[in-house]
Amino acid sequence: MIKSVNSYPLSQLFDIDSNVVYHVPKYQREYTWTKREWENIFDDILDNDPGYYLGSIICINQSGDALSIQELELVDGQQRLTTISLLFAATYQMLKEHETDLDEEQKVELFNLKRKLVLKSDNNVIRLRPQVQNNNEQDFRAVLSDVGITHFDTTSPYAGNRKIFRAFRYFLRRLEFEGNASGNVIQFVIEFLSRVNKAVLVKIEVANHADAYVLFESLNNRGVPLSVIDLIKNKLLAKLELTDPGNTDRHFKQWSTLLDYLGDNYSIQERFFRHYYNAFRKELKDIYQVPVATRSNLIHIYEKLLDADPVNFLENITEAGRLYSILLSRTKEERLSKLERPLLDLERIQGTPAYLLLLYFMVKRDQLQLDVDHLLEIIQSLVRFFVRRNLTDTPPTRDLTR
Repeated sequence: MIKSVNSYPLSQLFDIDSNVVYHVPKYQREYTWTKREWENIFDDILDNDPGYYLGSIICINQSGDALSIQELELVDGQQRLTTISLLFAATYQMLKEHETDLDEEQKVELFNLKRKLVLKSDNNVIRLRPQVQNNNEQDFRAVLSDVGITHFDTTSPYAGNRKIFRAFRYFLRRLEFEGNASGNVIQFVIEFLSRVNKAVLVKIEVANHADAYVLFESLNNRGVPLSVIDLIKNKLLAKLELTDPGNTDRHFKQWSTLLDYLGDNYSIQERFFRHYYNAFRKELKDIYQVPVATRSNLIHIYEKLLDADPVNFLENITEAGRLYSILLSRTKEERLSKLERPLLDLERIQGTPAYLLLLYFMVKRDQLQLDVDHLLEIIQSLVRFFVRRNLTDTPPTRDLTR
């Protein structure tokens, strides 16, 4: 499951001679850290002994050629690595402003800082590539361009108001303040940089998203771990980039439509994905077959489904999500209006396990020749069933899905 677990100082994770780059998958959670986290990480490095432990990151390593650029997919720890990269950029800017006063060793430190942020072999390849939400990657490239590390022509409007630039400016102010307070700005910045380089992260490398999710269940990082739904989304969009290139934005909008149908409640989203597989398991058995989808095996199931046919999968599950939203009373259709009150009764009687069966009937209603009256009678029968079930506790909860 785990390919490697190693503790590294940041100087080694950002090794100036290596060809390792860290890539945050498209449409992962955007950069969300604020002044509280920026302040904490700065103070932790400043106030503790060298070698302070900063936490862990999880990477998916599927590269095979050690001589080419080794791209690690950063599935957990992007907030931390992005913040550290911005701290390096601010430190570079501070030293650059005093370049004429630097001695030879300090100029070497300035040069090495640049190589921590871009590859030695190619100044246009940045060491960390943030995801694209809220202009994160564009803003990060603009920061590196502003300090003279790379050349980037375009800065999107209002970049200065977003978190990437705000974090960079925070670190600049802290370095200047602490440097002035110490009485020697250059000496402080050099010593602080040494502390940053010695700070430690644990890098865990895994082979796939399923292994990453198992780790999320047991690790308690400073950042917020991804959910199984996040991982399904990332896997889906990564697969679609390969099978249907150039349409990633359209696919992401379709995914967003699916989540709009389901709402923001994560437990409902997860329940839908379990119900979808369990309802159509017999049709999916040639792709992957387990008796029932559970929280623990959900990512394994959907990895197989996505590998088989991601385009049709997204089409089918989005339509199923639309019909599920009717069961949730989130979407109304005039022709199904007589189902609204019975569905509300079903929800009130705690009959949501029946949504699995109803989803199957809704998706297959044309094939099964079910009209609205048939669906009405089915829902009313289910309401009566759950009244009796809740009074008698028969069948027990573990048997309800079956």
